[in-house]
Amino acid sequence: MVEVARGRSAGIQLTDTLEQMQQGTLMRKVKSKSWKKQRYFKLQEDCMTIWYQSKRTGKTESAFSISDVETVREGHQSEVLQSVAEEFPPERCFTIVFYGRRGNLDLIAGSAEEAQCWIQGLRQLIEVATTMDQREKIDQYPS
Repeated sequence: MVEVARGRSAGIQLTDTLEQMQQGTLMRKVKSKSWKKQRYFKLQEDCMTIWYQSKRTGKTESAFSISDVETVREGHQSEVLQSVAEEFPPERCFTIVFYGRRGNLDLIAGSAEEAQCWIQGLRQLIEVATTMDQREKIDQYPS
């Protein structure tokens, strides 16, 4: 269950894990054995959006909603992460799996602790997003 207290969004209370995610983390986004780029990932204040950008240029920005995430897999559970298994230990690796046709997001954290922070935090937020009723979802995204 999600802790009670300081959250800004209906049904979401800020925990230490979520606060750490809001501060942001530099991780490697992996698309292949040769394509591993540093990206800065950050949980937005709404606790329902993950934003990330290129470390080098700072120009390329992307974001995704927690409600688009089906699950988070730990370790070398994707083909891409299996291809870099010799280079990076499984406790630093995880895959964000999206609903529909969107491709998985394979990430490598700087440490096992950072990986666990994001894995646990994302799972916590996915649970909240899937249990929100329709009214809360409407309130989450004002028109």
